[in-house]
Amino acid sequence: MCIKEYMKLVLALSFMVLVGTLFMGTEGAYAMSNDTQSKKAVKIVQTAGRQQLGDFAPDFARYNDDILFGEVWSKNDVLSLKERSIVTVSALIAQGLIDTPLKFHMETAKKNGVTKDEMVEIITQLAFYSGWPKAWGAFAYAKEVYGDQ
Repeated sequence: MCIKEYMKLVLALSFMVLVGTLFMGTEGAYAMSNDTQSKKAVKIVQTAGRQQLGDFAPDFARYNDDILFGEVWSKNDVLSLKERSIVTVSALIAQGLIDTPLKFHMETAKKNGVTKDEMVEIITQLAFYSGWPKAWGAFAYAKEVYGDQ
């Protein structure tokens, strides 16, 4: 995948990921699967949107739970959960969202099989395209998430 195609993918997914993560709790957001080799889709069941915004913003909650996770993340037979995690973390860093959603998605990336060395390379690569200060901020969370390795 060339950089241009990658950036288009990042931009396309980044809005949906950003919207979906703004109000998510860290408990049970993804049905994790390390089965990235078989390309068998794993259905993602998400309830954080309805739990946190169901009465206040029911349509948004439904988009978060049913569309973003139930359809987009569940299409993991095309892009694995690991690949989706890499795209998501990259999109958040590129936008400068160096806060709770990034930490959550780094934890998810780790559960989805992204290694410490891969995360270091991802952030280093992004530093040159997204900004050095953003990479510094991202490394703070990466050290928290991968510090035990």
